[in-house]
This record gives sequence, C-alpha cells and structure tokens, in this order.
Amino acid sequence: MSGVAGFVSAIIPAAGRGERAGGKANKLFYPLAGVPLLVHTLRACERATLVDEIVLVMRPEDQAQVTSWPARYNWRKTLRFAPGGETRQESVWRGLCAVDERCAIVVVHDGARPLVSPELLDRAVREAAQHGSAVAAIPVVDTIKRSPDGTMVAETLPREQLWAVQTPQAFPRTCLQAAHERALADGFVGTDEASLLEYSGETVRLIPGDRRNLKVTTPEDFVIAEAWLRTGGETPGPGEAGGEWRIGLGYDVHRLVEGRPLWLGGVLIPSDKGLLGHSDADALLHALCDALLGAIGAGDIGHHFPDTDPQYKDIASLRLLERVVTLVEAKGYRVHNVDATILAERPRLAPYLEQMRTRIAAVLHCSPEQVNLKATTHEGLGPIGAGEGIAAHAVACVTNK
Repeated sequence: MSGVAGFVSAIIPAAGRGERAGGKANKLFYPLAGVPLLVHTLRACERATLVDEIVLVMRPEDQAQVTSWPARYNWRKTLRFAPGGETRQESVWRGLCAVDERCAIVVVHDGARPLVSPELLDRAVREAAQHGSAVAAIPVVDTIKRSPDGTMVAETLPREQLWAVQTPQAFPRTCLQAAHERALADGFVGTDEASLLEYSGETVRLIPGDRRNLKVTTPEDFVIAEAWLRTGGETPGPGEAGGEWRIGLGYDVHRLVEGRPLWLGGVLIPSDKGLLGHSDADALLHALCDALLGAIGAGDIGHHFPDTDPQYKDIASLRLLERVVTLVEAKGYRVHNVDATILAERPRLAPYLEQMRTRIAAVLHCSPEQVNLKATTHEGLGPIGAGEGIAAHAVACVTNK
C-alpha cells in the first residue's frame, strides 16, 4: 500500500465490443506487438509503483481469457473482475463497487489505451492525493472551428485554451462515488469521470498527458500503436543490445529589445521586452533544435532555416521544432529525452516551465517526463546578467529503438 496516497485501485473499463475496430469480438483481445492489446494496458498498471490492485470491468464471457494472464506474465498485484454495464459510466460505477474496502484513491484508465506509461499512472495518483483530482490531457495543436451544421464555420476557438482529455483520471474514491451517485439520481450521462465531477460542482485539475497515449479505436490505430511499440515502447538502455543512442548539444542567445513579444518554450511570457530575431527568437526552442540536429548529425538551425529566407520571418519556433522532429524521425530515430537550461535575469520563468514542458513534449512526440527544463539567473554577470539578453543550453538524446 502506497504511503503517498493510501490504498490505490486502478479501474480498467474493458467491456466494449470494438465495432469501430472492424471486428465483432472485443478489440482488446486483438493482437498488438505479439500479445493482446489489453495485456499492454494491464502491464502498465502492474508496473505502476502506486497502484495496489487492478479492477478489470468486462463482459463475463470475456473473463475466461484473462484469468490465466497473471500467472503467464508473472503479475503479482490482485486482479479483480466486475461485470461491464451498458455504458462506460455504468461500467466504472460497477468497478467502484468492486474495489477493495481500503481503497482511498481510484485511478480510471481506458483498456483501449495500451501505451500509457507506469509513470503517468503514478503521477495521476500523486496529483489526486494532493489536489483532489488529476486528469491527463494534451494541448490541442490543430486549429479548431465550431460548426453547428457541419458545413458553415460559426467561430474559431482559441487553441491555446483547448485540451484533449485522456485517461488516466484519478480521484479520491469518496469523491468519485458521490459524483456517480448524483449523476445517477439526476439521469446525467457524462463522457468521462471528469465530466461527472464537473457536473457535481467539483474542480477538475489537468496534468500533462502523453501524445503516444492514444485510444485504439480504428484499424488504423492498431497500425499506429504497433509502430509506437516497435520504435518507442520498452527500449533497452544505453549499452544494451539492439539500440543506438546519440546525443546532441545546443546553444542559442538573443538580445532583449522593446516592442517584441517574449516567446520561450512556445509560451508567451508577460514582459516589457522580447527577443530580437528573424523568427519569434525563442532561444530555448532554437537550442533544442540545434541539440536534436546535432544528435543526428544534420548541421544546425541556421542551415535549415536561414534568417535570409522570408518564409521564416516571425515564424513560431514550435513550427521549426516540428520540422526538426520530422528530420529526426525520418532518419529512424525518436526523442528519448531532452534537458535544457534557460539563462535569464528577468522575468521570473519558474511559473511557466510546466506549460513549456507540455508544449515541447507534444511536439517531440514524447511524455512531459522526458522533457526537463530549468531556469536560472546569471547573478548579474555579463550581458545576460545585465538583462540585455536571454540564452539557453540544451542536450538531446535520441535512439533508433
């Protein structure tokens, strides 16, 4: 039992039929990288440090296929079963009714999200124990338009305020039970656990999700998930057989001037001065670009995006980072992790680092846990210390496994 959050139960709704996946049977038993899709989901729960038990909610006729898995895969955590309901909401409620009586925190995760990391599950539990809720979500990167009839655009929604919600979603058991009971009494049907908490008047806290944590719904999703598992799943560490690891360094510096917005890490920072450059002059992202390009031996940012080319005038550096990631992946590599330090006397950057991590991770196709950012001053020394500019150092590690 975790000392962080008390006894933790993971509820896995797995009672669907998977019609959109192209078959008549439960899609969670379709093979994915050599084992049933559901095995990957349960394996992540088994490896999550803070999860004490797993409650699998599924149709009774499917349970027989799962009962042998703990012995076959050497799982040690208690695996309970609960019968699936007609809706996801009913299935989660039945799972809630089946958890251990010691349960303090419930973390709900879709059975059809097989690429969830144990670290994300643990983070959701910790955040829920501390703040009362934790819902994994990633920022929307596409432009979203609202159209009531599906033909004419009514408005363009502010992308920077939009988040795509995933699971895991974690809450204190009593809080989630109360939200379900109120929804049942009022006849309210939500699309996820967070919507039930919102309906009951509770505050819902978002935590950074993972773009790889896709919900496998269509046949195409199986292809994508298979590719992620082959190139970005459980990988050997440095020096182990089968993987090549490469490291690159990056550095960038820009002068601070009046009349320019201050962009760092893809986030607009309130400031009376901004960085001077041909693009948006985001020194952090430029350093990351150079680190990634260095890791794959592809030159530097000035070679690929010269400041003499008008197409890059005032371009958002997140777009440049996207193009660099495309180059990395085209060479058969993926980002394993990055580490960066911003050198700035002012403004204070600590409140924005988490938002930067989330935006950068979304572009790098990795988890926020694989992006480490630090900010420090220059102790009043030199041009940086005098507040004349901002610099950034970055290290990137990529792998072809």
